[in-house]
This record gives sequence, structure tokens and C-alpha cells, in this order.
Amino acid sequence: MGTINELPTLDRPREKANRYGLDTLSDVELLALLIGKGYRGNNALEVASTLINRFNGLVNLSHASLEELKQLKGIKDAKANTIKAIFELHNRLEIKKVELEKNIINAEYLYKKYKAILLGSHQENLVLVMLDKNMNIIHEKTLYIGTENNVIFSYKDIWRELLVHHAKYFYLIHNHPNGESIPSDKDIMFTEELFIESKRVKTPLIDHLIIGKDGYHSFQKVKKEIYDGKHRASNL
Repeated sequence: MGTINELPTLDRPREKANRYGLDTLSDVELLALLIGKGYRGNNALEVASTLINRFNGLVNLSHASLEELKQLKGIKDAKANTIKAIFELHNRLEIKKVELEKNIINAEYLYKKYKAILLGSHQENLVLVMLDKNMNIIHEKTLYIGTENNVIFSYKDIWRELLVHHAKYFYLIHNHPNGESIPSDKDIMFTEELFIESKRVKTPLIDHLIIGKDGYHSFQKVKKEIYDGKHRASNL
């Protein structure tokens, strides 16, 4: 295919958007607007189409690293950063929309807030959400970004953050790269131990959420059993 300028006027993304609105453009056409120009022999529409196909859709594309984007011919630093920037703005917008709702801080609120960030990530992320005595969020931090299979961390790092920020309660949130919300045996054992230890140090873990494509898994049932003295962690 030649350049976009060789296409009929109303087939060009910019002209089509000006006349009919951005909402009439396909994913490929919108991405082509961001890319701007292709390279010799491949215009922006072709580069955009190749990108979406290479990553099997926009969701996976949104989690692609700069290095992965730049592996495609026609995508260098500037274009790769432009693509990453638009997805980052989208994630921040989703977070702000949830924050503006001023909902009670609970599992559903945190799921809506973090799903755009964690879903589709190729690595496990462990997020610590700290609350004050009135159950208001005072600090949020991604403690670890792990491998494709697991995340390695220290309990001491959790307690250190809680002490530094004078937290009275906390949530943990993490994802599985395969998009499943079903807890692994390690997830269960870790959470059981953390519920027990957090109760002992009087900074209770409210819940541990695993965010997945099908929603989220909550460990509230395990918490109730432990706090009621009806459950004992696997290796204690």
C-alpha cells in the first residue's frame, strides 16, 4: 500500500474523524492517528494493523513494554512513548473516575480501581493499600513486580511500610499474568500466615484480593475463620 495521502479522502483517518467523529474510527484507524507516519512501503494504517495483530488486540498492546513496541519496524522511541502514554492516560482516567465516586473503601472499590492497571500484565504485581483508623486510604504502593510465575518478597517490607505511614489497616492486591483469579497454594498459605501475623501486631489485614479477567478473589472467608479461631495456617 502507498501513503495514506494516496487513499480516497474519506478513507483517511484524520479526514474521517473530522467529518464523522473519532467514535466512527476503527481501532486500527485510531492507532494510526497516534502513529502519524509509517515508513517506506508501509503507511501508518499498516503499521497500526500490524501492531494490533502482533499483540493480539488492544488489551495486550496496552501492556506491551517500550522494548516490545520498538521491535516492530516503524516504531521507534517517540512513537513507542506516544502509544504507552495514551494507555497510561487511560489507566489514570479510570482510577480518577473511581476515586471521584468517593465510595467506601472495600474490595469492590479496589477491584474497580486496580483492574485497568493489573489485568493483562505479564508479571505479578503486589500492591499494598494502607488505611488510617477511619478506613481512609493514606498511601498505596506497588511493593513488588515479579516474574511471569511469581513474586518474591519479604514480610518485613510490608511491616516497614505500615510503620512508616502509620497505617492502622491494610489491603493487599495482586494479579496472575494468566488472568486467573483462582488462588494458588502459595497464595493461600501466604494469606493465612499474613492474617495471623497482622492480627498479632495489631495492624489487621482487611483482605487480600487477586484480580483476574473474571473478577476478583477475596480471602474474607479465610479471614473470618482465622479471626474466629477456627482455622490454622498450613505450616504453623
